[in-house]
Amino acid sequence: MIISEHYLGYPKKTLIVVTNNELAKIYTAFEREVEELRVIEMETEKPEARASGVPNAAPPDLDEQKKHIRVELYQELSDLLKSYLKKGYEEIILCAPEALKNEIVDAMHTDVMNAVGETVPKNLASLPLDQIIRILQESRI
Repeated sequence: MIISEHYLGYPKKTLIVVTNNELAKIYTAFEREVEELRVIEMETEKPEARASGVPNAAPPDLDEQKKHIRVELYQELSDLLKSYLKKGYEEIILCAPEALKNEIVDAMHTDVMNAVGETVPKNLASLPLDQIIRILQESRI
């Protein structure tokens, strides 16, 4: 996708990361060109798959399962971002819901966090790329 002339380009090789509690999308941005690099989507178990089959068993702790899925997602994301930084990317723009920000920061490698130039406290993971770019550009003004 080419960024409109109305908006600023990205002078450095930049990774735009949008994530929530079960999905992460990574885009590459340089000058006026933005394209999707990778999508990480965590598998969530169906309720029937969680049933233990043991009579009188306590129900599974759904909050703990969701947290475990988030930890796996953010760890995989951290490893991937670290590998991209080694390939010459200079800056990261991280978009994540405010409620999950601390959890994400804790999971990220130090090199990854040092490359984060901007943190946008919004859940943009379900939006199409053109809307993500518009929101990011409007936050730069």
